[in-house]
Amino acid sequence: MVEVLAIEPHISMIRLNRPDRLNALTFEMVAEIHDALDTVGNDTECKVVILTGAGRGFSAGLDLKNWGTAPEPGEHPHVRAGIDAQTFISNLVVHMRDLPQVIIAAVNGAAFGGGLALACASDIRLAGPDARFCSAFIRTGLSGTDIGITYLLPRLIGNARAFDLILTGRDIDAAEAFQMGLVSRVADEGGLDELALSYARQMAAYTATGLRTTKEVLWHNTDAPSLSSALAVEIRNQNLMQYAPDVREYMKNYRQRTTGSKS
Repeated sequence: MVEVLAIEPHISMIRLNRPDRLNALTFEMVAEIHDALDTVGNDTECKVVILTGAGRGFSAGLDLKNWGTAPEPGEHPHVRAGIDAQTFISNLVVHMRDLPQVIIAAVNGAAFGGGLALACASDIRLAGPDARFCSAFIRTGLSGTDIGITYLLPRLIGNARAFDLILTGRDIDAAEAFQMGLVSRVADEGGLDELALSYARQMAAYTATGLRTTKEVLWHNTDAPSLSSALAVEIRNQNLMQYAPDVREYMKNYRQRTTGSKS
């Protein structure tokens, strides 16, 4: 139900593949998403991951008809003592945050509930013209607080807009998502895959160390208590970066390209 595909050098795809249910999440799928993130995270050649859904939808959220049963402790690497079903699914967004690769969510069709949370936990979001977004949790009669959405969404679009979407449970189209800043670009009809690949290719040309540390600092500094704290992390990283072998090689080649020097 979850595929890991090598698309091009340094670019992989994680594709949710349950199109008959608009890639609605079951606990078996959640386990497979964790497995897919582990696979990609252990791939030292991969720099960028495209997360998308097969068929007409990104993910319609939890499958309310049959969500299955979460693994017991010891049955899955990400289920230890004290990890219940709610924590198991919620930890997907932590796992995505901790992944060393940049994650691009290519949102085709519905990204509802847990699907919206996965998109928000990605580093970049792109939408097809048919994409729709909904923080659907409150529609179930439970609270609107699930899978990190009350943390992630306000940081992407601001408190006022996030409160609107989370409390009303209303869905928005790709154009409104772009206007809110939830997505960076809306692709032309049929162009989402190529748009996601163009983003991935641009970033894959940079160093793995540069991308990894930039992602780490971006997320840390989202919660930085002050400018001084943010600068301290940036300065530390820039000073450390110059010792990474891939960075040294890249900078050497960059200087040669820009100055014409062969030294």
